[in-house]
Amino acid sequence: MVNMPTRLTPKHHSQQRAVAHSSLFKYPAIMAASAMSLLSLPTQAIEFFDGKVKANAYLMQGYQSLEADAGAYNSVNEQTSAGYDRLRFNLELTFHLSENIYGFVDLAEEPNDFGGSNQVSQDYGYIDFNVLGLMDIKDSKDELHLRAGNIESSTFEFRGFSDGAAVQANPLIGNSIIDFVTAESGAQVIWTRHLDQGSIDSVSVNYALTVPTFNEDYGEDRGFNMYGDFSMSTDFGLDLGLAWFTSDLGGQVGKRDFSDIQVAGMIYGDGDNYNFPGSPINSRDTHAGLLPGLDLTIWQINARYKLSDDTLFRAWFGVAKDDFSFIDADGNRTVASVASDYSAQESEMSYFALEATQYLVPNKFYIAARYSSASNDSEGVSGEEMQTRTQVGAGWWIEENALLKAEYVSQVEEANSPGQIGSDWDGFSIEVSMRF
Repeated sequence: MVNMPTRLTPKHHSQQRAVAHSSLFKYPAIMAASAMSLLSLPTQAIEFFDGKVKANAYLMQGYQSLEADAGAYNSVNEQTSAGYDRLRFNLELTFHLSENIYGFVDLAEEPNDFGGSNQVSQDYGYIDFNVLGLMDIKDSKDELHLRAGNIESSTFEFRGFSDGAAVQANPLIGNSIIDFVTAESGAQVIWTRHLDQGSIDSVSVNYALTVPTFNEDYGEDRGFNMYGDFSMSTDFGLDLGLAWFTSDLGGQVGKRDFSDIQVAGMIYGDGDNYNFPGSPINSRDTHAGLLPGLDLTIWQINARYKLSDDTLFRAWFGVAKDDFSFIDADGNRTVASVASDYSAQESEMSYFALEATQYLVPNKFYIAARYSSASNDSEGVSGEEMQTRTQVGAGWWIEENALLKAEYVSQVEEANSPGQIGSDWDGFSIEVSMRF
């Protein structure tokens, strides 16, 4: 089996954590526009140096029992044992540098992102400048921020997902097959307008320019990623957003080795909390893996509807195209997990996901379900082109900051689909997490 080159999947980060730390320093609308937590997570943090430094810590331990059907790309995935995950750990530090400048860094030991190195690495971090505050503009309905560092690269909004030990804003255990998110080095401008009348509470727009890694790469024809979104929140529970992403990275093909090419890693999502023996521990083999992430274009609609304090719905729909395709050693189109090169053939995917959460005991016990689907719409492909994931589960808040979750997952990977395991698979997982 030929695995994805390691540079296909630079480190990802967690939107739900950004909500918590940003609210500490007077900028709640900035992150509320880009991510809204499912659960009413507490935002308290340990304070140091007269409140100038604040810390949050996360721990998570999981257990899984998964198995693939006959016909998997790697036969060892068809005869698996149940077992425990390695403990995940995250430490987040927020630095109040001045009234209008703050910094954030996430230090993480996440085997499903960094592999088996068993070391703490910088996961995600940036410096945030409140531009209007620096210009001494007060009492404005607008917020304008400039963010620089290892910033979020994503096309989804209003959502939480599992990232290492930061899992409590995801009602289920695994992410969807189409959670496009990563962290990359770059800069971002974020503008929010707060409205005082009508049904719309606020609107927000952001634009970002990054390089496709949070390491350093100044090599020839590396290219850039550009992305942004427009979103609005209402006073009747509905929030809507339109996001786009484009990259110009194809110039590297033919000039660098396959494993050294920098791609838009966000197309492979975050490290999923499912793993198979035929894949590296930090692989993205359970995620949709059709598009290389070179000359890439994505358009995505995001929605969230809070029917009541106990009932929440989420949905996202999108189309993604790339001027390149993965190919195997024989020159045939394939997916990332078994690819050995790129070809200048267009690949295309359409996708959607639907999610619902219902508390049966307010603030204590809930049930949740998610269905996500990706279709291979590339030219010349017909029949058996669907990849789907169905997740059902439940969560119990043992204490205010301790959550126990259980989930059943079933994934279908048709022959020409974006699926990377090569056959259908299913299983059960359980997870306990703490944040403090």
